[in-house]
Amino acid sequence: LLSLTASEWNLYKAILTAMQRDGWFQWFAYLHRTWFGQIHGHSQFFPFHRRFVHEWERVGRQYNGAFAQPYWDEMRDYRTPASSQVLTSNWVGGNGQGANFCVQNGLQAGWTMTYPNSHCFSRNFRNNGNPTSWYSPEYISSFVQTSANMAAFRPGIEFSLHGIVHLDIGGEMSQPTSPNDWIFMLHHANLDRLWWQWQNNGHMWAMDGPNADGSPISIDSSISYFNEPIRSVMQLGYGNMCFQYASNPIRRRDLDTTAESRLINKLPQDMLTKWFPDMAKEMVGAPPPPMLPQLAAGKSIPYPGTLSDAWIQMHGYKAADVRKVEATARSFVDDMKKAGYTSN
Repeated sequence: LLSLTASEWNLYKAILTAMQRDGWFQWFAYLHRTWFGQIHGHSQFFPFHRRFVHEWERVGRQYNGAFAQPYWDEMRDYRTPASSQVLTSNWVGGNGQGANFCVQNGLQAGWTMTYPNSHCFSRNFRNNGNPTSWYSPEYISSFVQTSANMAAFRPGIEFSLHGIVHLDIGGEMSQPTSPNDWIFMLHHANLDRLWWQWQNNGHMWAMDGPNADGSPISIDSSISYFNEPIRSVMQLGYGNMCFQYASNPIRRRDLDTTAESRLINKLPQDMLTKWFPDMAKEMVGAPPPPMLPQLAAGKSIPYPGTLSDAWIQMHGYKAADVRKVEATARSFVDDMKKAGYTSN
């Protein structure tokens, strides 16, 4: 998102305002709410949302062919999410104000949403307007490297970064009608980008685990609502999925050279192998990268926030499954602290 020029952003704002005027925010909120139980908590999660965001982009391009749905790399803002540049008046706006938490600045300032009823566009940041930390680039990179199949990758993302961003932004984003907030599209485009990275890490056609009805899912299963085979969305740059992400998927991780140097120099081999197996393999027979002076700076990674019981119940998740994912994330943080690893 932040790579858009001023003229591009002005064009996007005009397109999105026109989509609101013509009822498209309402329509996508309706679809997401209607199919809510079919697209969360099982392996439909990624293919549905890839197709859903692509459909949103397709509609936007009917207004202007230059429209391409951006993503928000939330991991860059994980320490203090509320201070993100994305959440300022120049971009999508910040927290809501007043008794109804109506948003007064940014893209959707003063909007009246019409679904499921007429109400002001709202956000209600958790923790009294100052959400706790989200998930670090290091942890997400580790998870991309250590997830063996979709049955592991999907809950690990859905119960971590996916849920915490929805819940901490609050307001529209904390409801089944969350597409009322354009952050939904920014967020799910980023989650889709992470799926694409994982796919390019040896899992291009991996689709396993349970379907919405509990039966085994496969690439031949139909995407909920769209009634198209999952195989049709599996490979970007082909067929209707005629798009790519700016980040290089072959790189497999969202860590810059400084972070990688810190990890390789700080983590003992067994810990590097445990949490960053791809990185460990790349270092076999190679000397560690030089330690630059600035690597001494940084802070330890904080524990990420947790999902509320109400959020878990709304989605029909098994609480034990969610808490297991959260415990793994805390174990990762503990190991990084034990090794003396710090990051920006």
